[in-house]
Amino acid sequence: QHAPNTAPSLGKMASPTRALWLRLRNMPVLRMLQLEEAIFRTDTRSWFITNTWDAPPTSAGPERDAAHAAAQSVVLGISGKPAEMLNTEEVLKAGVPVIKRFSGGGTIISDADTLFATFICAAADEPQVPPYPDPILDWTSSVYDAALRGCGATNFAVRANDYCFATEEGDFKFGGNAQSISGKRWLHHTSLLWDYEPARMGLLRMPKRQPAYRAQRSHGSFVRGLSQTLPSRDAFCASLAAAAGATWELTPVELEEAQAALSLPHRQVTRLLRPEEVC
Repeated sequence: QHAPNTAPSLGKMASPTRALWLRLRNMPVLRMLQLEEAIFRTDTRSWFITNTWDAPPTSAGPERDAAHAAAQSVVLGISGKPAEMLNTEEVLKAGVPVIKRFSGGGTIISDADTLFATFICAAADEPQVPPYPDPILDWTSSVYDAALRGCGATNFAVRANDYCFATEEGDFKFGGNAQSISGKRWLHHTSLLWDYEPARMGLLRMPKRQPAYRAQRSHGSFVRGLSQTLPSRDAFCASLAAAAGATWELTPVELEEAQAALSLPHRQVTRLLRPEEVC
């Protein structure tokens, strides 16, 4: 288990890291991940990237279904195997795109109620953070702890590699993390559930290996959306931006500048799987 890092270095450094802030809106997950991979592999600067979708209608109906359909995807980590992680027949029947990403970590299902945030860091910009999974997770957890406290939530916890709320009923996951680390740079991206459709979670198999805190609970029993704890998604997004801005000196950047990385030569792992690769 990890506790949020409360080291006083967060937001109090004399010369904070300068980073670019790319705010994406309604960008399909495949395109977002391809862009992150290109920036990670070709750019030398530090970046904070967020991607949010317009909030879908709260009432059930065709408009809500359409909003989620435009945003939905299944994303596997670089070593994830569809047959082990997914109920493949149900995934294909539902027509949900399956993506293999360039980073490690587990499998996620995303839709319009999923928020994304990514830190890409030049290791020299944060020399006190060794480029290894646990120190990076400790560092990022400090940002999320501050963001949640800004919304009045004081029960944030890190369990295994997951962001959770610790309650008397147990620990409930709201965020999944994945990382990619090179000699000079590291990337940490997070998928945050504002809400979720229980039926869509049924596309995931019960993993063979799971953290102890899960205690063999089904996806619907150990996942809890942020909407059940926080006042509004806009308030949380603003608080996360403020927490990141207290850690790094952020300069907003337009999509056009970021997309320049896509045209540079680089290894490209992120891709959409063909149906025959999913089976």
